[in-house]
Amino acid sequence: MTENNKLDKIVTSFEDDENISMSDLMKNYDKTDNADFEKELEVTIIEENADGFMVDLRMKSEGIIPKKEFEENKVPTELKVGARVKVKILSTYGQPVLSYRKVIEEAKWDAAQEAFKNAERLPGTIIKTVKGGFLVDIGVSAFLHISQLDIYFIKETEKYVGKSYEFMITGFDRKNKKITVSRRKVIEDEKNVAKASALESIAEGQILDGTVSKITNFGAFINLGGIDGLLHLGDVAWHKIKKIEDLLHIGQTVTVQVLRVDRTNGKIFLSMKNLTPHPWEFADKRFPVGLIVEGSVTAVMSYGAFVELEPGINGLLHSSEYAWNDSEAALKKEVKEGQKIKVKIINVDKKKKKIALSVKEMFTNPWDEAFRHYLPGTVIRGIVQKIVSFGAFVKLPEGIEGLININNFSWLERVKRPEDFLKKGDEVEAVILEINPQIKKISLSLKHTKSDPYKNYKVDALVKGRVVRVTDFGAFVELESSIEALIKNKEMSSVRIDEFQSVLKESEEVEAKIIKVDIKNRKIELSIKKLEFDREKELIRKYSNKEDNPKLGDILTEE
Repeated sequence: MTENNKLDKIVTSFEDDENISMSDLMKNYDKTDNADFEKELEVTIIEENADGFMVDLRMKSEGIIPKKEFEENKVPTELKVGARVKVKILSTYGQPVLSYRKVIEEAKWDAAQEAFKNAERLPGTIIKTVKGGFLVDIGVSAFLHISQLDIYFIKETEKYVGKSYEFMITGFDRKNKKITVSRRKVIEDEKNVAKASALESIAEGQILDGTVSKITNFGAFINLGGIDGLLHLGDVAWHKIKKIEDLLHIGQTVTVQVLRVDRTNGKIFLSMKNLTPHPWEFADKRFPVGLIVEGSVTAVMSYGAFVELEPGINGLLHSSEYAWNDSEAALKKEVKEGQKIKVKIINVDKKKKKIALSVKEMFTNPWDEAFRHYLPGTVIRGIVQKIVSFGAFVKLPEGIEGLININNFSWLERVKRPEDFLKKGDEVEAVILEINPQIKKISLSLKHTKSDPYKNYKVDALVKGRVVRVTDFGAFVELESSIEALIKNKEMSSVRIDEFQSVLKESEEVEAKIIKVDIKNRKIELSIKKLEFDREKELIRKYSNKEDNPKLGDILTEE
């Protein structure tokens, strides 16, 4: 026999005694069932008034279920005259006060306890936001932590107030009237069921439509209907993508191909790029050699720049292919990442996925023009572009550069520091010594704009000069600025003298004949002795034509 049946029997035993009091009833009730105010009684509603519902207790006075125990206009519809309901005793003083709400609440707590025990779901409505989460009505009040509302992070909490969902009870403390619930667990359970089903139906190679559900820095998750698959950043497109948000957004419908299914770990890997042809498949036809196209510089390296011709197709503009002259420096200075640039296709290797590009090939090779215009011996003008230890580079009108070697600065001066002779930006006149278009080289000379002063000096020529330096083996005579000649001791006089002793003094003016000119080594040798011999021979010749044959003494006396 159930407890309720026992209660019915107890109440019935007093049916014929109209003089029984409530206290007597409770005494007898306690004796039979050890009942107290928490026990339930089943009563019949016999009347409704403004204060509440009158019930028949089979006693002298009737009990009342006060309407004030319910919120305004929320009196349960089942409370009506003639209804038989269960109640709890609140008070026995005067008119007995009964509670229907407590019975209902206990029933709801019983239902919640049963749901918690059996891990069952309960419907509920989010009533309001509280610190850390929400207050939820599942029949009784329960706390929903904000992290348990959804599987994703929630920012706007107010928009969930008033909405109804199914919840799982995750914490139950009846004594302290505390219940915690989770909607996230419901979602996860549903996802797990759907995921298991989807895993069975999805196979590698399948082409499916899905919806972008989440975007991360390494790719996007695509909902395939019950399960999410990972679309890695590298599998979105054949070309490199910096930000996946540039191509995808949450909620977008996309078509993907299943790359791999990991049933053990419940993971699916997807691809979008596999549904489009590889960009290199027809690269040789879209970018034939000789084609001039505009691309975008994606990276600048020490050896050149990579240029994107179209998504997925990059070509290399090598530093040597940017300009005909000083190409590497020009590329480094002028080419920047992100800029648009026109290039010419000069080679396509479809197998190795390489395209070689050029900028300079779009223009006439200035070296071809230079070969026609600049013949050796041509005098040209240019601007000094750079000074180096071995000379100076001069920019010529066609944009190419020629080199003036340090040895070709001056006929007479020994130049040790080019910067002491020329400055960057100087306009100079030079003579082309040599041109070689194959190795892109032009040799220039400053000194050849004038004749070599050493060529003005011939053997047997009579010269005058001043002794500037005396050594053990002879004396150096300055013939003109920066040109010196040597008179060896043995060439200083026709008179026999010590071979190791000079008869000349510094600053002494001398007259002599040139006996040797070495233009290559910049050397001139003089002889006073030869001058004396030649003069002597001239005198002899002069007087040998006279009728009288003079004696040598007479000739010398005359001289």
